[in-house]
Amino acid sequence: MFLLLLIAIGFYLYKTGEWQKLSQKFQPSETPNRSEARKIIDMRYASGQISDEEYQKIKNLL
Repeated sequence: MFLLLLIAIGFYLYKTGEWQKLSQKFQPSETPNRSEARKIIDMRYASGQISDEEYQKIKNLL
């Protein structure tokens, strides 16, 4: 009976659009920052942690 009540409440929230509002509060809203990623890759390449081939492949992906 309790499960049926939870399903009914979930269905109601889904139909009214409240479910999406609630789910957005719990999901991170950060977007990937390409310039920050490039800086990290450049630093790893400069310190010798990644090879020339890996560096070029990663740069092409970004």
